[in-house]
Amino acid sequence: MRLSRQDPSALAAHTADLDAVASGRGAPETQPSSATQAPHVKLGRVERGGLSPAIMAIVEHGVRRRPALAQGIEAEVQLEFEEGYPPVRVRFDQRDVLVEDGPTVAPDLRVKGALPDLISLMVTPLLGGLPSPINARGRAALGMVVLRRVRFEGRLGLMRRLIRVIRL
Repeated sequence: MRLSRQDPSALAAHTADLDAVASGRGAPETQPSSATQAPHVKLGRVERGGLSPAIMAIVEHGVRRRPALAQGIEAEVQLEFEEGYPPVRVRFDQRDVLVEDGPTVAPDLRVKGALPDLISLMVTPLLGGLPSPINARGRAALGMVVLRRVRFEGRLGLMRRLIRVIRL
C-alpha cells in the first residue's frame, strides 16, 4: 500500500457533501459556519501501524461540525490503545489541531482503553457532556468507565468537551 503525500485536509474536502446527509435520528448538533472559524486540523507524524490518520478524520469531522467548541479547547490529549497501536497525540489550540502518532510528555488528558471501547464513547448519546444514563448505549459507555475498561487521567472537564467535539 502506498501512502499519498497529498494534504489530508484536501482529501477530506471532497467528503464535505456527505456530512449533509442526515442520519435519520434528528437534526445534527451543528453550528453555522459563518459564526465561528473552525481550527485547521493537521496530520503530523505517522508511524507504521499508527491510527493518527483515522483519528484525524474523526477529529476533523467534529471540528467542522462544532467549531466553537473546538476553538475553545487549548490542550494536549494522548490516546493510548490496549491493542499495541502507537499512542496518538492530539494538540488543540485556537487556530490549529495537530493529530499525530507518538507519545506526549505531559498531556492535559490521557485516555486509555481498547479501540472498540474508545470508539463506542464517540457514538454514545450524551447528556451534559457525559454518556447519557437514560439510553442503553450511554449506560454501556458509563459501565466501561466504571469497570475501568476506559480510563481517564487529567482534566475531566476537558474530557467532557473533547467527547462533545468528536462525537459522531
